Amino acid sequence: MKTSERHRLKDNDLALAISSAQGWFGENRTTLLTTIGAIVIVGGAVGAYTIWNGSVDGKSRTLLAEAMVIEESRVAPPGPPPGTTNDPTATGGQAPGTYPTEKAKLEAALPKFLAAADAYPTKEAGIEARYRAASVLVGLGRFDEAVKQYDQVIAGGNGLIARMSRLGKAEAQLRAGQFDPAIATLKELSESKDTTLPADGVLMELARAYRLAGKHEDANKTFKQIVDQHADSPFAAEAKAELDKEKS
Repeated sequence: MKTSERHRLKDNDLALAISSAQGWFGENRTTLLTTIGAIVIVGGAVGAYTIWNGSVDGKSRTLLAEAMVIEESRVAPPGPPPGTTNDPTATGGQAPGTYPTEKAKLEAALPKFLAAADAYPTKEAGIEARYRAASVLVGLGRFDEAVKQYDQVIAGGNGLIARMSRLGKAEAQLRAGQFDPAIATLKELSESKDTTLPADGVLMELARAYRLAGKHEDANKTFKQIVDQHADSPFAAEAKAELDKEKS
């Protein structure tokens, strides 16, 4: 076959392919454009959601960080009024970034933690903010409120922070004199197969709860469990001392 004929056949094949494609596009133009439009919209939506989600995460972490700055601030008494000391540079009053008492500091941090928790309840930073708010409430002696916040973390959280919240809830209940609920919470944690919380520490809290509730036999059994099962634990010596105290 001559070269000119081969070129002519190729040109004809190309013309037929273009003609066929144009015909298919004409028949399926609406479907094709709709599909392309949908892809563009979905892609744009995914991109927008990713940007929005990142923005929300950033805002929730910012609110949490602001509350943590207050929680970790230094406690210091206010300085004497200006002009009452020999230091001419002394400004007097409460130094910026400090609080006169631990209670004042916690009361300042609490609304910040709650604001972050309520604004972003499902975000990691929001869940941590609620956990810290519960801990602050315990520090302020508002135990029933603390239990409610811990319950929200337990219901909405997972993993370590939920288990830590159970431990915090039991501590709040103990300090409120609610011994039986605290014992139930601690017993459940002590029987869990999860290893993220130290078993010896949970057992020590359980033994302490039994002792506070006046259940000395149960307390001694738990102390013995610590000595027998966790001989290398830093709590073992304390548990043994408690057992020896009962014998004397």
